[in-house]
Amino acid sequence: MMAADRKIRETKSIRGGERPATIKDVALEAGVSVSSVSRALNGGANTSSGALDRILRAAKKLGFEPNPAAQTLRSRPTKTVGCILSDISNPIFAAIINAAEEELQAADYQMMIGSTRHDPHRELSFLSALRRRRPDGLLIMAGEDSHAEVVDMLNAFGAARVCIDRVLPGVPTVRADHRSGAVHATSYLIGLGHTRIALLMSSKTLLPGSERLAGYEEAHRAAGIAVDERLVRPHQIASHFAFSEFRQLLSMDDPPTAVITLGTRMLAGVLQAINSAGLRIPDDISVVSVGETDLACYATPAISTLTWDYAELGRVGARMLIDTLAGGAPQTNVVLPTQFITRASCAPPRPAATRRAG
Repeated sequence: MMAADRKIRETKSIRGGERPATIKDVALEAGVSVSSVSRALNGGANTSSGALDRILRAAKKLGFEPNPAAQTLRSRPTKTVGCILSDISNPIFAAIINAAEEELQAADYQMMIGSTRHDPHRELSFLSALRRRRPDGLLIMAGEDSHAEVVDMLNAFGAARVCIDRVLPGVPTVRADHRSGAVHATSYLIGLGHTRIALLMSSKTLLPGSERLAGYEEAHRAAGIAVDERLVRPHQIASHFAFSEFRQLLSMDDPPTAVITLGTRMLAGVLQAINSAGLRIPDDISVVSVGETDLACYATPAISTLTWDYAELGRVGARMLIDTLAGGAPQTNVVLPTQFITRASCAPPRPAATRRAG
């Protein structure tokens, strides 16, 4: 019998319910080795995104559930909590995780962390591997919600869940009031006389990004100022992106006179672009950072900042999860306030003729 015929026959047998799917069936369906399937379903190490996608689709198609013996352990607490986030190197996320971990350890829970690097395939792989370890709960931090398969897996995850700066139907959530914060920051700049305000932000498919954009637009509407869509740049959170995008904006015939940007790597790129264009802060351009970071505090001049209590987000999220695991009924939607810190990076715009050329 040819390999292709064998694959068709075995697949039909599985679908017909004659026996449960095995790891070999998944390998056959995906066209990879058994060891590749094992690696992919236990973390995805050394597995290409293409192979990982085929394996996960094959496992879902065949209804594959590894280690049937583990089914009997489902009701036993493991005293572990998973935490999934998009970028562990982000200092804001690090502050949230540290605070959450302290709360969890005080309640005798250990945390397992997965950083997706904004890659839905990595997120699927981590969730698949984590589910097999049967954690008691899952903290779901800000991440892309545009990938249907990821959202489906998060919704079907068999453990207590709490979202931090992310929203899933029916899942308790704690988040910062990013929209109101963006209204405040944008209105402050408008109050100084700025009408051309650039916004460099994370993707609109991330909750914080979409909320900040909504607040930015709301402030413009309230002031009767039309939004120039060219000034809004939602993209990846990276300094090289911010540098290239802001250099383009500064080279426009009618460049922005102010910018609101994420205060991590994006702020570094924006400051570099301003410096390379020979511009001065705040004489030629005003700058607001979203997120309090060392760079915002110690830049010259210090950068005005829209911030919130990162650690409190982590603490509240962890407590909500602990309460749920203890059989309690935590609040379903907690919104933490933001704060605007005024520093020396903002001033009224100068007439175009007196600004330095970018």
